[in-house]
Amino acid sequence: MRSLLLALVFAVGAVGQQAVTDQAGREVHLPPRVARVVDLHGGAKWVIYALGAADLLVGAYFVTPPTEPLAQATLAALDPRHAEKELPIIPSVEAIVSLRPDVVFASSVVHGEAFAALLAEVGIPTVLLFPETLELLEESFVLIGAVLGREERAVRLAARFREMVEEVKAAAGGVAHRPEVYFAAYYPLNIYAGDVIQNVITELAGGVPLGKEFAPYRAGAFWYRANVEQVVLWDPEVIIVPSYSRASREDFFSDPIFSGTRAVKAGQVLRFPSFFGPWDTPSPEVVLGLLWLAEALHPGATGLDLVTEVVRFYREFYGCELAPDAVAAMLGR
Repeated sequence: MRSLLLALVFAVGAVGQQAVTDQAGREVHLPPRVARVVDLHGGAKWVIYALGAADLLVGAYFVTPPTEPLAQATLAALDPRHAEKELPIIPSVEAIVSLRPDVVFASSVVHGEAFAALLAEVGIPTVLLFPETLELLEESFVLIGAVLGREERAVRLAARFREMVEEVKAAAGGVAHRPEVYFAAYYPLNIYAGDVIQNVITELAGGVPLGKEFAPYRAGAFWYRANVEQVVLWDPEVIIVPSYSRASREDFFSDPIFSGTRAVKAGQVLRFPSFFGPWDTPSPEVVLGLLWLAEALHPGATGLDLVTEVVRFYREFYGCELAPDAVAAMLGR
């Protein structure tokens, strides 16, 4: 980790500019001090909040704003102005310019280098992120910390994140049976494809991600369009429905395409949790998603108490004190 940090430390040029290498391998030149930040990636803002830099965030894309009253109240305490900062995933250049950011964080897949080039034309540097494995997510903590001048805190958070991941990996690695998991995306027949983080955590939690063998249906997407025959052939044991899906958990029970699957017959259609953001997307909270999924697939296998770990996580990462009873109620426990 120290070598990674050293690789990301700013190089100061003759005119006071500083540079980092982003996750697309680009050298990005930044002003000497970053005081205004826009996050279009969706996950970077949760790192920014964890670094204690809410005051630097002037605009952000929220995958799904928090819906749980506990999460809404906690986020309001963390950043009272968060609702004013909401942006679409791809805002106009004019909208971004109006926020006067010193840097923009964006996705190397959804936005890419062409978008970064547009912003460069108006003098705004863009740091592209690709945190689609837990290692790359951990790396992104340090990269964002370097951009914001919060390296020490970022390294500590990355180390704690890695420790939590290793605890779950060690427990789930020896399970006797690995259930076949259909991890839906936005619609029932969209299944997460390739090495995206949803499939990464499914494997680490002791499951078999059925979409991993497929490529996304188009550039800039993270899912594959399945068909009826494939669903019948797969006959998944577990179906995961993310919090941002257009379909409800109940929709899979009434859908004739899925109603005959092992998952539906056994009641193993599970709604993935969300707090600040969905626990299955690339942000610090995904480590809680990994723990929740390991316990959902293999109850008791980790030897960890989910409520205790959730309370500890939000205390360590965000300085938030959540009541265990409220967390248990939110998780349906």
